[in-house]
Amino acid sequence: MAKQVVVLGGGFAGLAAARALQGGPCTVTVVDQNNYHLFQPLLYQVATGELQAEAIAAPLRRLLAPAGVDFRLGRAAGIDLSARAVQLACGTVIPYDYLVVALGSVTNFFGHADLALHAFDLKGVELAERTRSRILYAFERAMACPAAADRSAWLTFAVAGGGATGVEFVTALLALVRTLLRRRYPELQATPPRVVLIQGGPAVLPGFAPSLQAAAAAKIRSLGGEILFGTHVAAYDGLTVQCTSGAPLPARTLVWTAGVRAHPLTAALPGADPGNGRVATDPRLGVIGHPEVFVVGDGLNRRDHPPWPQVAPFAMQSGRYAARAIRAAIGQTPPPPPFVYRDPGSMVVLGRLDAVCQIDRWHVRWRGRSAWFAWIGLHLYRIMGMHNRLLTLIDWGVDSGNRGNAVEIIRRG
Repeated sequence: MAKQVVVLGGGFAGLAAARALQGGPCTVTVVDQNNYHLFQPLLYQVATGELQAEAIAAPLRRLLAPAGVDFRLGRAAGIDLSARAVQLACGTVIPYDYLVVALGSVTNFFGHADLALHAFDLKGVELAERTRSRILYAFERAMACPAAADRSAWLTFAVAGGGATGVEFVTALLALVRTLLRRRYPELQATPPRVVLIQGGPAVLPGFAPSLQAAAAAKIRSLGGEILFGTHVAAYDGLTVQCTSGAPLPARTLVWTAGVRAHPLTAALPGADPGNGRVATDPRLGVIGHPEVFVVGDGLNRRDHPPWPQVAPFAMQSGRYAARAIRAAIGQTPPPPPFVYRDPGSMVVLGRLDAVCQIDRWHVRWRGRSAWFAWIGLHLYRIMGMHNRLLTLIDWGVDSGNRGNAVEIIRRG
């Protein structure tokens, strides 16, 4: 009888694992609460109106059907390790012989309930569209404010977190507010918008070379952005950002890119770190004491290794490795050697025709137009499906040709 493999999550890791099991002596079922695979690296462009959400969301059934993989729409509510079964929120129970936990990560507000209530984040299509709507709504509210202080507060956008997502979002946001001010709201020229990046460390883009960090900071400032180094957001009530140092910042919009933690179901597995929820597995990505359960992607950690990067290349490599380990456990192939991540490098876009790139294993670092074209090519290659690539190219073409944004719609709700 064929073994049953259940993959929780249709992101980069889960999709890679399911596809790599094609043709194996097993049946594979992918479970996800959404019916689409989301290209998360470009969510910031949905939030800044550069892309429509449909450009980076591809139906999972369409992606999985060629591999003979079943899909089940539902939210995983629990994992019964002893019974080897997954419970869905609708009450359905799905048994498994092997389980791949690829649930990704969720926003980490580090216990600040006020931030969870009032801040905006980019961990999903709806949240990215909500952030975009908030930015556009802030301009509309500023138009109706008679007092300069109120207009300024509505036109002040604070961004917490100077990692790759924060930097890419800030540079795109600066381009957006400049376009809106010039083309849509010239009446607000007397109260120019402020974009303030709040970074806890001494530099943006931690992990990049100091020269690239300095280049990114200089680019943000050249676009009119401000950076507050060495401070963290301590509180936010929807009106004023309180930092651990410095004066309060009146701002009606705070976008949070300052941290993630593993999905709650992943964090409930044995070996999970109580702080970030990531699971320390054995060298073959199996949960300690439960070798039939594999953790991949953002929820994976290792006791004997520095923290793995929570990026798409790592997710895909770990997902494919878990498939190899399952094939070996079933007896189809020899056991693979312990998992090793091969870092292909990192890229961060700094706006139109500018990006930074770092490939540590080749000792390569560069910045500028060529890095931007490399970033464009890589992202188009990784977007799932020709239809989505064409939508992305059309939206980027509209942005470039009109010097505007593809999406300027406020969604209420």
